[in-house]
Amino acid sequence: MTVRRSERPTPGRLGKSTPSLGKTTPLKQPALGKTPARTSRRPSGEAPGRNFAATWPLFGDAAAPAFPAHPATTVHQLAPPSADLAALAGRGVPPSEAAAKQAERERKRLASASAPEEPEWRRAASALADWLRIRLEHGSIEPVEQAAIARAWAAFCLGGVTEPQILRVAHIVQRAHSAIRESPRGQNDLQAAFQAAAGVLHAGLPTTIKQRMPLDRVVYVVRKLREEADAWTAIVQGTTELLGWTDYARVHAASAIRAVLERSRAR
Repeated sequence: MTVRRSERPTPGRLGKSTPSLGKTTPLKQPALGKTPARTSRRPSGEAPGRNFAATWPLFGDAAAPAFPAHPATTVHQLAPPSADLAALAGRGVPPSEAAAKQAERERKRLASASAPEEPEWRRAASALADWLRIRLEHGSIEPVEQAAIARAWAAFCLGGVTEPQILRVAHIVQRAHSAIRESPRGQNDLQAAFQAAAGVLHAGLPTTIKQRMPLDRVVYVVRKLREEADAWTAIVQGTTELLGWTDYARVHAASAIRAVLERSRAR
C-alpha cells in the first residue's frame, strides 16, 4: 500500500528532548582523505548506559542539525569507551544458539499472528503493529528496541524529506555525474572540476537540505560520483548521501550495535 503524501507525518527534525547527535560544531572535521580519529570519551553529561531513544527521530519541533563533513563522524560520536572495545576483542565468541532460537520463536510468533494467504505487506504491518502495541502497553522498552523504533520511524518518514525534494536531488546528481565523468583527467584540472561540480551541486540542493549539508561533504560525493561508471548506481548513492540517509543509517546501526554490546556486558 502506498502512503499518500498528505497522510505521511510531517517531515521532521530532532525533537527538543533529543540530543543532537548530528551536530558537529564542537568537533574538528577531519580531512576527507583521512580516517578521523575515534574518541573514547563520552560526551559531557552523559551517564553510563545511554538512552538509545536518541537516534534522530523526526518530529519537526526543533532546528535540524547539520550533517558532518565526513560521513564517518556520526559513527564515532556513538563509539563506546575503549575499555568496552578491548573487552569485546578479548573474550571468546559469545554463545548465540539460545538467543538465536529465542529470536526465531519470536519471529514465528509474529508471523503466525496473520494468515499466510494474506499479502506480505499486510502481514508485516500487522506484526509491527502488534509488536508496538505490546511495548506501548508495557510502558518501557529495551535500548535495542528503542533503536529499532527509531530506524523504522526514520525510514517511514524518508529521513524527513519530501518526494519533490528526492526528485530534485536525484536530477541534479544525475547531471553532476555526467559532468564529472566527462571532465578532464589531468590531476590539477580534476581537482578544480571537483570543486566546481560540488559548488553547482550544492547550490542546486533544496534549501532545507542545503542548510544541513556542508560543501565539503558534497565534494566527497562528487569524488564518489567520478569513480562510479554506472549512472543509476551513481544516482542512488549520490542521492542517498545528499539526503542524509546514509547518516541516519549509520547512527541507527551504531546505536543498535552499542545497545547490544551494553546489554551483553550487563549479563
